[in-house]
Amino acid sequence: NGTFAETFVLHGGTQSMPFSYNNAASPHYSETERSWTNPQDWTAEGVDTLCLFVRGLEENGDGSAYVGLEDNTGKLAVVTSADATLVTTEAWTQVNIPLAYFGVNAAKITKMCLGIGDRDNPTPGGAGKVYIDDIRVIKQ
Repeated sequence: NGTFAETFVLHGGTQSMPFSYNNAASPHYSETERSWTNPQDWTAEGVDTLCLFVRGLEENGDGSAYVGLEDNTGKLAVVTSADATLVTTEAWTQVNIPLAYFGVNAAKITKMCLGIGDRDNPTPGGAGKVYIDDIRVIKQ
């Protein structure tokens, strides 16, 4: 419900999240996060896959996209997209990540982070903007 939401570049619904990144300066990766006080059960009714849609811009600088999940023990695991063009593709791209890839307790999620760059080995990189929409967990 923030005033930052995009209402024109949409995959579904009435808003998407614009995410500007500039990895030229330290820490050389850009990240946004969502935390929950009460752990979220991302395994209810057999769901097993995190699904989100990403749209980049052709003029964006280099950067790999990643998603991190943290469980109620503080264990954080990050999965990086193998698709290097994700941030420069102007079409909505569906990204499906099996929850098992994260190696955290998916029944007790307390934080999700989305980012551009290499969180584990930061190096100076590009800048730009991506849009993120329709984040959900699904059964595959």
